Amino acid sequence: MASSLVLAFVVVGLVNCAISSPDNNVESMVGSVTDYPVGDPRRCFEMARKNGYKMAGFEVLPGFGWDNLRNVDQGQVVNFNYSQCRTTDDMRFLLPDSVSTVPVKTSSVAIFAELFTHWSNWTSTTSKSINVEAGLDLSKVAISGKFSDSFQDMKSKAIGDKSMATRSQVRYTRYVVQLQPDSPLHPTFRGRLLDIAAAHQLNQTKMARYLSQLLVRDFGTHVVTRAEAGATLVQVDHLKEDWVTKYADQKSSILAAASVTLFSVFHMSVSYGTSTDNSFTTSYQTNRTSSVVKTMGGPSYRPSNFTPDAWAVLVDGDLVAVDRAGDPLHFIVTSTALPELPASTLAQVAGSVQEAVDAYYSFNTIPGCMNPSSPNFAPAANIEDGSCHPIVSNMTFGGVFQTCTMSPNSNDGDLCQGMSQVNPLTGTYSCPPNYQPVLLHSDTMQTSRSVHSCHSCWLFFHCCHDDYYHSEGTYSMYWCAASGPIPDHTGYLFGGLYTSHVANGVTQSMSCPPTFFALKLGSGLDLHVCVSDDFELGTENAVPFAGFISCAAGNPLVVGGKPGSEKSLQASHNLRSFFQDKPSSWPKRCPDNYSKHLATIDGGCQIDYCVQTGALAGPVLPPVKRPPFMPSPALPPPDKDTLIVFDPSTRTWHKNEKAQALMAELTKSKGASVTDSSTESPSRSGSTVSLSAGAAAGISVAATLACVVIATLAVLAVRARRRRGAEGYRRLPNSIFDDRGQSYGSVNAQSSAVGGDSAVVVVPPEQ
Repeated sequence: MASSLVLAFVVVGLVNCAISSPDNNVESMVGSVTDYPVGDPRRCFEMARKNGYKMAGFEVLPGFGWDNLRNVDQGQVVNFNYSQCRTTDDMRFLLPDSVSTVPVKTSSVAIFAELFTHWSNWTSTTSKSINVEAGLDLSKVAISGKFSDSFQDMKSKAIGDKSMATRSQVRYTRYVVQLQPDSPLHPTFRGRLLDIAAAHQLNQTKMARYLSQLLVRDFGTHVVTRAEAGATLVQVDHLKEDWVTKYADQKSSILAAASVTLFSVFHMSVSYGTSTDNSFTTSYQTNRTSSVVKTMGGPSYRPSNFTPDAWAVLVDGDLVAVDRAGDPLHFIVTSTALPELPASTLAQVAGSVQEAVDAYYSFNTIPGCMNPSSPNFAPAANIEDGSCHPIVSNMTFGGVFQTCTMSPNSNDGDLCQGMSQVNPLTGTYSCPPNYQPVLLHSDTMQTSRSVHSCHSCWLFFHCCHDDYYHSEGTYSMYWCAASGPIPDHTGYLFGGLYTSHVANGVTQSMSCPPTFFALKLGSGLDLHVCVSDDFELGTENAVPFAGFISCAAGNPLVVGGKPGSEKSLQASHNLRSFFQDKPSSWPKRCPDNYSKHLATIDGGCQIDYCVQTGALAGPVLPPVKRPPFMPSPALPPPDKDTLIVFDPSTRTWHKNEKAQALMAELTKSKGASVTDSSTESPSRSGSTVSLSAGAAAGISVAATLACVVIATLAVLAVRARRRRGAEGYRRLPNSIFDDRGQSYGSVNAQSSAVGGDSAVVVVPPEQ
């Protein structure tokens, strides 16, 4: 008995020493050999099992991508390796080598309630930190989480039911999980970054932009670097707006009533909460329009026998992330993560990823008035732009047009065919009187293809070559801004616009209102601007228009007319007149009481337009627009002289001549040789000369037949020679020799008369 107690104390002491070990390494305590390779988590589990340790895998891990608009997990960004078999400090969970935990050694449970009087103040229960600390421009941070399920539910009920919400919760945090700096990237994510880098190295900017947008689509906008693992009980009550407004000065009583309601649902003791008047609690409950109870982590919620004590006991068996923090996706593009990239290319890759994240935010930013009591209220708006005041005036619209020119030496068709758009007001590529053309954006478009053709040559040979065709065109988009006094009922009515990714805010579809027609602009003529000159029937569907804004030019309607107009002559010496002839210096904003809306992002250039605040109401819950926001670009024809080689000795990339020299040096040092099996002409066409399969088969058959014929002739010749050698002599005609009836040799002569003449038939002797 005593020996058993001693043995028990020894075992407990060893376990305590292991737990207090700073390495938290199962492998350091065991030496078992398993069938699984190093780095496989099953190896760690098997080693722990063989040595009597019960351990589970930790599920709440950072290192994953995160869509910060929808609040959902995306693809894995960081690679997880379990070679060290690291664990949490309490030895209960297995951790990857690049993850560490900070145990929260407390038994306290946070209980609190919140009141949301406007849906824009709503915060996420499980991702508040990463939504607020997004690491982006403040104008973009405002829409973080605005396309999540919880926010959409909150907003729809707030507007539809005219309600406000309270949220009370019981929150328990067990671990804080952190990602180690400079963690290795997951091979899939790393490969995608290298694809973007290769596109930049080949000067394929559009392809790099497209690949970056695909990266954001698949891996999100951020990478999670920190998470809190635990569980929470949440109840969300929607209350009538009038009732909350009535008791606005009793906010603490409202929150106390919300907490009491939560306690009653989960059968919690009153000692957990704050006492409140029963009549007020009853009034609170009767003025609820809806109530939702959720459990995140721990055991499932069962209304009949659910208790907080049972929930707290079983929480550790089912932990979830109750909060997250992270960095924008381009923050992880570092020289440590991608040491093979030169600094310049690394900066380009990070810039492309950041641009793709910004585009994702821009396409889903809807400015407008968010005050339901304002006449300019825009239900679809998700960011306040200060436009809740009544409008002052309307602006005129002089139409749009687009020009297109082909580059010299283009041989793959006319890309400008159908790409030009005249201004119907003038019938040409120009603006009407008292309007000035404003360049919105210029960009190039390319198309390439290769044709592999073969033909017979040199009798039995087969010659093949690749012909490459490439065309390039440049288009320019213009709109006509008023530059002077405009008579009434001139110009165009504006009926909104749409693209293949953005619906028309007037019709809520990819179409124009009745009596309006679409003028097409941009790459692939994807931007449709709806205009009408029917001032009688079209006014009903028209919206006040106040100009375009792009990366190339601001809005001239903000600074007034063109110099020379009456307005500009009165202010010829002020600051406004100084900037009127400088499109790049025009303010990139809308006039007062007008809201800015995204039209499109064409070739990386964001184009916005200004309309009267509240004119484009839109749906209460617009769907999220996900990348890519551009078609897959055409690749230029392959260039034999474009070669990229990575030099591991200098950790740099080399192109063209340097790359070819490096290739020759590397192959020479390894005793190998590099041969080029194809030739390419200066016109970028590669050719090869070889025997086709048909020609090779023909030659083989012909050679076989020739051998058969030769062999046959040889056999026949030999037989003929033998036959001639075995034959007897023939008697010559009687007209030459003497007619004696004598035979020669060993032949039998037989005479016969034919037609009165005599002849000798020589019969060969029997063999």
